[in-house]
Amino acid sequence: MKTAAAGLVVLAFAAIASAAYASAPAANTLLQPPLQHGQPVKVAIGLRIINIASIDEVKEQFELDGYLIARWSDPRLAYTPDGPDDGSREYERGQIWIPYFEMVNAVYPHDRYDVSIRGGPDGTINYFERFHVVLSSKFRLRRFPFDEQSLLIIIHPFVRQIGDVAFALYDHDVWAANELNQYSSLAQWRFRTVEPSIRTTNLYGRLSSPEARYTINVTRRYNFYLWKVFLPLLLMVLLSWSVFWVEARDLSNQVQIAVTTILTVIAFAFAISATMPRVPYLTYIDAFFLTCYVFVFLAIVELMAVHLAHRRERRGDLGIRIQRISRWAIPIAFVATNLIVIEHFLG
Repeated sequence: MKTAAAGLVVLAFAAIASAAYASAPAANTLLQPPLQHGQPVKVAIGLRIINIASIDEVKEQFELDGYLIARWSDPRLAYTPDGPDDGSREYERGQIWIPYFEMVNAVYPHDRYDVSIRGGPDGTINYFERFHVVLSSKFRLRRFPFDEQSLLIIIHPFVRQIGDVAFALYDHDVWAANELNQYSSLAQWRFRTVEPSIRTTNLYGRLSSPEARYTINVTRRYNFYLWKVFLPLLLMVLLSWSVFWVEARDLSNQVQIAVTTILTVIAFAFAISATMPRVPYLTYIDAFFLTCYVFVFLAIVELMAVHLAHRRERRGDLGIRIQRISRWAIPIAFVATNLIVIEHFLG
């Protein structure tokens, strides 16, 4: 009896092991892509922006929170509902095949938080992923601070899935700029539109990879620079022109006004340098700074010319004429120069 019982136990364990072995391949096939006639899986991809926490034009980076949404069909997961409440079923990562997304312009791999994978009776799988990422994007700052920027989010499938996935746009991918403008903490920027596009790009010159690209269009609110940079600089330049109305013989006061003004402009430039973008080309605000430097320096040149002319002539008529001409010639030249700069950078 004992021998027979032991034999039955062995047979039972063998049957369980055999059933587990037989079911293992079926389970593993669910981790393979559901290719149809060798064609890649069509994955509809969408993006929902929750918040843009920061935009750093100095580092050419921006920080983003959002939802990544995807939908595809896996006929192997189709089922017959058990009732009216059985409209969808939840899956876990590693339980079925899912596409893996990479944001290729991320400074470091994006952080995933909440992930939801839900399948319908017809085998349609809906994927939702909450993420946080810091992305790099090329900034065009020539018109700074009157510039508009296009922030890029570039999404590829993971390298091993390149041949298994084809991207399409999610049909409910709707984004409203006004909604984000209401609670965005970025007072310096106004959000306009998000433009999605699907394309194919070459990796390493050989592999063709699907690419989803989202372009976030933003416009800078320039009021800060208008009142805190341009207006103070303009007042400093006007102050330097006061030497044109000081008595020609009063060299001491003229030099004091001119030197104090140019030192103030230099100190002001150092004070706000941290807020200026560090780019290897001139921006509009750089050109305006240089124009102010030049015309403050011209005020010093004018007062020295007046002083030398006054010393050489007893009556000092030449110095007085230079001073009178400078009263209107230099301001006109300043306005003309700025109009040329505006046309060159903003036109």
